[in-house]
Amino acid sequence: MHFAHDAKGIAVTHLDQELLGHPERPADELLRWHFRQAVLANMKGNGEPIFESDFPPGSDMMGEILEGPKPAERMEFELFSRLAVQ
Repeated sequence: MHFAHDAKGIAVTHLDQELLGHPERPADELLRWHFRQAVLANMKGNGEPIFESDFPPGSDMMGEILEGPKPAERMEFELFSRLAVQ
């Protein structure tokens, strides 16, 4: 969901109902998390940290997650998002 007017005309629109009925759609909790992050990013103040999601091949993903902000929440998110796809 976009919070400002945009050139593509998708501002303040809703998810397509066809997506919501698709068997391979994203998990509800992931969509809720994404919505909360979008709201926090558009509010004044600091909100939640943005997690780095681009890990180069051969990098120490676990080490980077554990050394980054909110490691417990990040690990939970990574595990949930990867296992939900299976």
